[in-house]
Amino acid sequence: MTRKPIRGVAGRIAAGAGGSLLITCVAYDVHVNLSSATSLQLLLVTAIALRWGFLEAGIVSLFSVAGLDYFFTEPLLKFYIADPRDWVALGAFESVALVVSSLSNQVRRHASESELHRSQLQKLYELSQSILLLDRQKPLELQLASLLHSILRVEGVVLWNPYDLHLCRSGKCYVTDDEVRSIYLMDSSGDDSATRTSMRVLRLGVRPIGSLVICGHSLDAATINAAASLAAVAIERARSFSTETSAEAARQSEQLRSAVLDGLAHAFKSPLTTIRSSSSGLLAMNTLSGAEKRLVALIDQHAAQLSDLSTRLLRTARLDSGELRLRREQVDLTRLIECSVEASSHELGEHPIAVRPAVRRSLVWADKQLLQMALFQLLDNAAKYSRPGSSIVVDVQEEPAEMLISVRNEGSFIPPEERDKVFQRFYRSPGSEHRAAGTGIGLSVVRRITEAHQGRTWVTSDPEKGTTFVLTLPRTAKEK
Repeated sequence: MTRKPIRGVAGRIAAGAGGSLLITCVAYDVHVNLSSATSLQLLLVTAIALRWGFLEAGIVSLFSVAGLDYFFTEPLLKFYIADPRDWVALGAFESVALVVSSLSNQVRRHASESELHRSQLQKLYELSQSILLLDRQKPLELQLASLLHSILRVEGVVLWNPYDLHLCRSGKCYVTDDEVRSIYLMDSSGDDSATRTSMRVLRLGVRPIGSLVICGHSLDAATINAAASLAAVAIERARSFSTETSAEAARQSEQLRSAVLDGLAHAFKSPLTTIRSSSSGLLAMNTLSGAEKRLVALIDQHAAQLSDLSTRLLRTARLDSGELRLRREQVDLTRLIECSVEASSHELGEHPIAVRPAVRRSLVWADKQLLQMALFQLLDNAAKYSRPGSSIVVDVQEEPAEMLISVRNEGSFIPPEERDKVFQRFYRSPGSEHRAAGTGIGLSVVRRITEAHQGRTWVTSDPEKGTTFVLTLPRTAKEK
């Protein structure tokens, strides 16, 4: 106990002893009996216990017993007790005084603890309200550190967010940046009573998401833990808002791209229809020379290809907008693959095609046009990225619940980390733009068409065996 508290206790004991002496002298002058004087002294001791504590009340009660003995027991004005009944009375007084002092001290301590608990709950409530009002446009960690510093009324706060690598300080806290980071890395929480510093790992459930140091405080462990939990919730809430904003931006961007595709396809449709009508009319007139006829036929052929491409773009846009409805019919996959290979002859060029269905007749209920579009995209993709002149293998396998269609090419390799990304719209693997022209739409169309049929898509790749794209179609009934 330091000198200052000792002086305070001594002063309070002296004041209490003086009060006891004063009450004794006044009671002696007015000739009250021992019982009345004892009641007055007990009242004084109880008041001291409630106001100052058990130690002061206990020592003052001893002074009271001495005063009662000197002034109110026979022989008077002597520290001696002749009557055994007076011994019992003074002993009972001292016992009651100590019991009452102890109870009063407990009541006082409980009241003080309740007030402290209420004050800390008020701080946590204020902190939780302020966290809800944080500005999402400003750095979260700096705002949060300032809130903890000001609302908890501590000397300093340090907050570390490992995901964004942000370390923020508010107030005075004599811990190094490395020490703050090590709390998170070592997963070590603790309290230092000597420096009144608490260190906490911020957790969301059991997952650590940061670290917090609070310096120069008088808060209990429960309050520190609650503040750390609120800080963790605030960090995760900000991260969720950021993810949601990014997802919404991506969704709006996707909608804009789909609208552009839809607009371009519609814009191309009218002039292409006019070109095809004119070229077909010229060919039907049969008045052209040999060279002119070949040129007009070439125009008609490529106009037809552009018209088919526009149709695919329109259907792709409907896939994105959710307006597409499947027109299911019974489709023979073997025949469909043969027709798709024949229609893709221009894109396939010199690549030999090997069709190897496991069964001769593979029937599914599907949208024939959409399925043909998906196969065209897979064949076109295989031709673009395979080794010149290498073969492309198309296979059909029948499983109990679904049909598997695979397209394998040689000479290309997709790293594991890229195999899911290649199905994202407008995504192209690094370096692929130098190997073949493209927009990054084709494989996303394949996935969307497959998902519209409640199927799956994936890719496997090996530097030696090549790359295989697989799509599945459930063997659904016609009504589905």
